[in-house]
Amino acid sequence: MLVAHFVLDPGGWAEVSKSLVIGASHAAVVVLGTVVVLLVLLAARMLVRGRQGGAVRVPDGRTWAGLAVVAYLVLLTAISGRIAPLPIFDGLERHWQGKVLDLLWLAVLLGILHRWARAEVGLRRLEPGSVRPALLLIGATFGLFAGLTVLSVAMGWLPVEPVSAEQLAYDATIPNLTEELIWRGVMLAVLVAVLPPTRAVLGARVGWAVVISSIAFGVGHTVLVDLEGAWTLSVAGGLFATAMGLALGWGWSRTRSVWPAFLLHCAPEVGVDVGMILMA
Repeated sequence: MLVAHFVLDPGGWAEVSKSLVIGASHAAVVVLGTVVVLLVLLAARMLVRGRQGGAVRVPDGRTWAGLAVVAYLVLLTAISGRIAPLPIFDGLERHWQGKVLDLLWLAVLLGILHRWARAEVGLRRLEPGSVRPALLLIGATFGLFAGLTVLSVAMGWLPVEPVSAEQLAYDATIPNLTEELIWRGVMLAVLVAVLPPTRAVLGARVGWAVVISSIAFGVGHTVLVDLEGAWTLSVAGGLFATAMGLALGWGWSRTRSVWPAFLLHCAPEVGVDVGMILMA
């Protein structure tokens, strides 16, 4: 991408450098915010375990290595998503460049580690017996958000907003796919390897891996920074993203596939789009 900027926009290096700093800063905030939340949770867990007389596991070197890999993945996607757009993307409403760049480095990574990708990341068929619960969750989520949108517009709580073909395509394709490949696929595969699941929830084996990825996902949607470097805080967005992260992590763990998680990630956004289209 930097080479493309040099060729297509040689005079924009100051803007590119600024965008790299913005992306790295957002990654640092996400990692540090996740660490703070985890420390609070671990302190509470230690307090409860101490009163019950139980032992608390101390992270070993392998666990720290796994967490470092996850932090690096956060850095990669944060920088990819905030590098200044090339001139060829100027006519688009959405920031496609960042998601396409994410998809490119994911393709390289998963291509090199193709056996690991098929076996651990979830680039394979669903686990037997997991198709029905996954489809029910996806369908229910889509129906809920489409129905709430229709109701909100009908009651005058929300204005009707036009939905362009680009917006619909953006909400249903590459952006959500790349996020799921990163946050549920690659990150969870790494975290599960160093923090194996400890309990079963509705047929899925889950543990700290799902919790950590969901917290990081939530922090990333709580503290926001745009391409110009303007920082904002969205507590509601962060809480929703954390809850969705837990649901998406459960879906990945239940099916051992990234594809249902991708469809579930699309469901709220496409549901809102369809609701708006129906009320237009």
